[in-house]
Amino acid sequence: MHFDALTLAAVADELRETVASGRVQQIVLPDSRSVALEIYANRERRHLLLSAHPQASRVHLLEHKPRRGVAKETPLLLLLRKYVRSARLASVELPAPFERVLFLGFHHPQHGATTVAVEPIGQLGNVILMNADGNILDALVRVPAGDNALRVLLPRRAYQLPPPQDRLPPLGDSDEPHGEAGRSAADGDGAGEAQAPLLWRSLLNQFAGVSPTLAREAAWRASGDAGAPFTTEAFAEARRALGELWSAAATGAWTPGIAVDGEEGVAAFAAYELHFCGEFVQSESISEATAAFYAAQERDVSSSRDEYAGVRGGVAALVRQAQARVKSQLRAIAKDEPGPGEPERVRAQAEWLLALSSQITYASRPGGQEGFSLQDGLAAVRPGPNGQMQLVIFAADADFGQPGEKEPGAEEGDLIVPLDPKRTPVDQAERMFDRAAKMERAARIIPRRRARLEADRAYLQQLESDVSLAQDQPEIVAVREALREAGYLRQRRGRQEQAPRDRSRPLRYLSPEGFPILVGRNARQNEIVTFDEAGRDDLWLHVRDGPGAHVVIRCGGQPVPELTLNFAARLAAWYSGQRGNAGVAIAITPRRFVTRMAGGRPGQVHYRGEETISVAAELPAESEQWQAAGNRSG
Repeated sequence: MHFDALTLAAVADELRETVASGRVQQIVLPDSRSVALEIYANRERRHLLLSAHPQASRVHLLEHKPRRGVAKETPLLLLLRKYVRSARLASVELPAPFERVLFLGFHHPQHGATTVAVEPIGQLGNVILMNADGNILDALVRVPAGDNALRVLLPRRAYQLPPPQDRLPPLGDSDEPHGEAGRSAADGDGAGEAQAPLLWRSLLNQFAGVSPTLAREAAWRASGDAGAPFTTEAFAEARRALGELWSAAATGAWTPGIAVDGEEGVAAFAAYELHFCGEFVQSESISEATAAFYAAQERDVSSSRDEYAGVRGGVAALVRQAQARVKSQLRAIAKDEPGPGEPERVRAQAEWLLALSSQITYASRPGGQEGFSLQDGLAAVRPGPNGQMQLVIFAADADFGQPGEKEPGAEEGDLIVPLDPKRTPVDQAERMFDRAAKMERAARIIPRRRARLEADRAYLQQLESDVSLAQDQPEIVAVREALREAGYLRQRRGRQEQAPRDRSRPLRYLSPEGFPILVGRNARQNEIVTFDEAGRDDLWLHVRDGPGAHVVIRCGGQPVPELTLNFAARLAAWYSGQRGNAGVAIAITPRRFVTRMAGGRPGQVHYRGEETISVAAELPAESEQWQAAGNRSG
């Protein structure tokens, strides 16, 4: 179990930042045990899933709008549409410490206040609508009175929180005894065979709000082994680690992400860094991590034909994470890059300010006002548009900024220097010189950095295509290793991985006229096809403006019939990110016009002298028999 009370606390923090004060615009039931709310907040539509599924109960935001999965309008749905639709999300609360219960408080302009209680507690999960008095209007799962009912959840009954856990809080320095209880809780793992008590089981059975995932992570942080045996010393260390993990609920210092295993795919998710299972990949939010995990689980369950769905989904998640990182870095350098002429402008401002510094005085004026003054025919001190004083250099002999740009309050050709009353003109000029120097360095470095990131973005698009087209586990894992080699995955300390080696070779076809055709299906194979196996006079094909296979027609400079050209072009379209499209542009050029991208990743090339044809991205009907012949001949 990964969705525990600590994860719910992270979700609550996220909801307060993203959808609090938003208005509910739509409510649907994706399935019989889930409710989805569309909330408009901060000029953006977001979709909130409230799931009470016995094996997948959870709360998180969704990236895409969920579809309605229940055609029948249930009583709870009708009540939610009456009291919650068009209501404002007024509050997000955790009413019970260390318990998986979330209160979403709504205020409707006509019907007033209501509360939706979400209880993602596994088999007992529920979604309950209450009125302002705390009485139940309806519940997703009604619980009548009975011998096995811990509480009654029926309309017109007062809502009660789940019974409290008879366990210690995970925070604090309580001196309650723990040694014998920890041992007894950890015993009995085997069937009639005595085993050493496990540390993580002691944590699980003694502390409230702790899931197996959280307990194993605390055990790993205490001992370096999630399956470590129980000892008093290890338990004390694990308890401290547990308290540090739970402190994020108070500080908001979350580190959400997923753990990706080479064989299982997305193995776990958490609001904190995981060390004991798989490769931890940080996410932008706990909702993103939760959605990635359950999406992978759904693929595993629903995909009967793709036996590699789990590992494929895990590696695809790693690629998406790397793409988000590159996108974030591109946004960051865009903010840091100076505009055209900006370094020269700041340096000129500094030079003028330094030259006139001895003539600028700062003194109190009548009426208690303070300001600058200057007696010079070339410049003057004037109030700026925001009341800040500024130095105006009349008709400075320089052209700064973009054509037609003019500072507020300046005539054509004037140079404006803002004046800082907290600093002397000399001190301010020195700081402006430093700023200009940084801008000049940025103007030299950022374009090269951007080019590198743009190349990496294209490479990651290729890897995204590679993992979707991979035909076996070694090919899928090879994509993960390509990410590691590119610096987008780190090697975990003390972890030695034996990744399955990708020994696959490019596909080999024979065209209807007997021309051999080579097809690379990932970045490594593309490198082999283009630079190891193709001749200079062979024809090279690739989908335009997108990731895909390098395809080579082994013609040795001979004329290539149109049928063979079309056959190879359809292969290039099929083994690309545009598979299934009706009209795909394919570039064709002699191999000698294809060169490696300087400093690029494997398979990244530049090409010139190309012609373009359009084909359907469909596998040629005769491809199987020609592939078999090609592989025999290769």
